[in-house]
Amino acid sequence: MQKAVVVMVMLTIVTPVQALTCGAPSTPISTVQGKADKTPLSGQTMTVEGIITLDLRQPGGFEGFYLQQAPTEQDDYPVTSEAIFVHTRVSSGRSGDRVRLRGRAGEYYGLTSLSQVNAVSVCGSPGLPPPVVFHPGEAPADIRESLEGMLVHVDQPLAVTDTWNLARYGELVLAPEVQWVPTQLQPPVPGLTRHLDAQEQERLLLDDGQRRQDPRPVPWPTGNLAPDNPVRVGDRVGPLTGILDYRFGHWRLQPLEPPGFHSTEPRSPAPVRHENANLRVASLNLGNLFNGNGQGGGYPSPRGARSHDAYQQQLARLTAQIAAMDADILAVSELENDGYGAQSAIAQLTEQLGEHWRFVQSSTDSHSDAIRNGLLYRPDRARPVGAPQLISQGAFTDWHRPALSQTFELPDGSQPLTIIVVHLKSKSCRNAPPMQQATGDGQACFARARADAARELARWVANRITDQTAVLLTGDFNAYAMEDPLRILAESGYQDLVRDFHGLHTRTFRFHGRQGTLDYHLANHSARKTVLASHLWAVNAEEPRVWAYDAHSSFELPAGYIWRASDHNPVITDLRLAPR
Repeated sequence: MQKAVVVMVMLTIVTPVQALTCGAPSTPISTVQGKADKTPLSGQTMTVEGIITLDLRQPGGFEGFYLQQAPTEQDDYPVTSEAIFVHTRVSSGRSGDRVRLRGRAGEYYGLTSLSQVNAVSVCGSPGLPPPVVFHPGEAPADIRESLEGMLVHVDQPLAVTDTWNLARYGELVLAPEVQWVPTQLQPPVPGLTRHLDAQEQERLLLDDGQRRQDPRPVPWPTGNLAPDNPVRVGDRVGPLTGILDYRFGHWRLQPLEPPGFHSTEPRSPAPVRHENANLRVASLNLGNLFNGNGQGGGYPSPRGARSHDAYQQQLARLTAQIAAMDADILAVSELENDGYGAQSAIAQLTEQLGEHWRFVQSSTDSHSDAIRNGLLYRPDRARPVGAPQLISQGAFTDWHRPALSQTFELPDGSQPLTIIVVHLKSKSCRNAPPMQQATGDGQACFARARADAARELARWVANRITDQTAVLLTGDFNAYAMEDPLRILAESGYQDLVRDFHGLHTRTFRFHGRQGTLDYHLANHSARKTVLASHLWAVNAEEPRVWAYDAHSSFELPAGYIWRASDHNPVITDLRLAPR
């Protein structure tokens, strides 16, 4: 008897995709964005129709496109946007096409969007809608929200104010003008930190439409970043046309086409020595020069280079930059505090500079900080007079590195010049006790400690050095030009040489896209009479950090590449000391 064969048929119930009929009633995009209460319709599924303005479905892109309501279909409600971002890998449609789709509304890192799209119907190719003119400096958050995802045009070039994430995320921070630390230009007062919020409101990130980190090539400037094609803070970008986008807490512009870049302050060689000068003094924050154990091992160091190769690159680039300054005396900070033996950081820096260089050795350098100040000099151009001294008492007992003092004169004799190298406590709030916390006046943390150190410096000099002796305070004061330490020292008779020669709109450092001076040469009355010129060399702070020795860059830099060898710009002063 033949066996019966039982066939089991498994049925899959398929829910048909709703037909996407072009021109049929659909939900206005402004309704998806939210109307009176500006609350997007999160979680709801709806059908929309509009024009693709920017397609970012390329490999590594944002996996979607921006969709904008056609001009004739936009409503007259000004507080909500007429555009939205659509997350989809469906390949239908391209920029300028009118499409219809169905998706689920939601928020994605602050960006209103549609997702779960399984079909996109092309309904024609009308081309891009006209962009809305957008002025970042005049657009508060409400205006920006009303333009979120829309095609906009910025008709005036914007200034690059920060390059910190350029090589990490392909971002540049733009603003109508470069932005200053408030206390660089005005005295600290309660509530001054409100200016920081106003600056943030003016910013716009130029983005590259990519999800990936560490993009290579780096997209900006147009033509791709390269050692001989940099983008520097202060460069102008634009005009710009693109999508006003909001992601990860920042307003961005995703450009339709690569914008033009215009250099406003191109790279320049080191300042030329004044023709009548017989002494040049330079100071530089070395950006943590640590050499491991000094014999090729001991890495990673507590600070600075993470490997011997990185240290060798750092040392070569710093010495090339120093050599270009043609200084006779060099004051340095952020130098490893590892003694003065042949394997010490200061000994290796001096050796790298060449046979004409020597360093000042303090006999009482016993402080425990990881970094210290240093003095180097060329004995064929200047010679030490007397023993060096450390200022480590009083206010210098805590927080600050001891200041190093040494008197010099010309090799054939001259009036003496005492140089004191300073590095005061930073503005970082880490481990700040209650009395050193920020007060909102713009000086950040440890302002009281820095003010006390300025008073201690003035007292120390007054008690040990006559008014007739020329004194030059140099180094990293970690205070901007109008902050308390500079005011206190000015009241004690010390003149800010950079300010004297160039005014307040100067910078040696940038932090979070704001600029100002932290590094100074301050001269007493006797020293001021000998000064012929004082300069800042824009060789470090303007350059992207991807060039830094510790940035793990994939760029091959030329040997002795001087740009961004540190994160501070050097200060250079030319003097004429009278013969004895």
